[in-house]
Amino acid sequence: MSCPVCAHENPDGVRFCVKCGWQLVQTGGGNETVGLTQASPAAASADAAYPNEAPLTTKLHANADTQEFTPQDFLVLVVDDTVDNLVIISLHLQQSGYRVVTAGDGEEAIKVAALTHPDLILMDISMPGLDGLGATRKIREHPTLRAVPVIAVTAFTTEGFQRAAYDAGMEGYLTKPIDFERLNDLIRSLLPVKKTDAADTLGGDT
Repeated sequence: MSCPVCAHENPDGVRFCVKCGWQLVQTGGGNETVGLTQASPAAASADAAYPNEAPLTTKLHANADTQEFTPQDFLVLVVDDTVDNLVIISLHLQQSGYRVVTAGDGEEAIKVAALTHPDLILMDISMPGLDGLGATRKIREHPTLRAVPVIAVTAFTTEGFQRAAYDAGMEGYLTKPIDFERLNDLIRSLLPVKKTDAADTLGGDT
């Protein structure tokens, strides 16, 4: 399934592009995809300039009259230097209803987070350049990102790495191979029942 914004070939069954976060729908005539919300030329240009930024034209699902948890209201940033991990985790989150953007290393994670303002970040620890611990420390120093929950998703199982992760400012620790049921529980425990800010666009700008 090809994304009309960034041309990324996505696995069958995804509702959002795993590279740029664009919401997809499969047409009746094959593998052609279109955005569920038509973007203006300016918005399309912005999406092309920032391929990891969530599209600015898709509205959050309003759910003000209920306390039911609505995954579609929340944007999750997945950070991993292994493409297979990005695809597997992103696909699971999208199938669970969350919106997803991705980054391949710590530096990119900070840039994407600053652009999209995710509600939660899943952070690999071992990455080239700026690793997950260093990226989390910088996020904790960022004026608009410091309160975003960060969960470590890593192959490191030792107590020392867990302690280092929490010391860096992470709120959760999950080891690979991923237990997706536990991942769901961790994410749900760190997100509110519903979106409480007044933003009505992807990224939750305030």
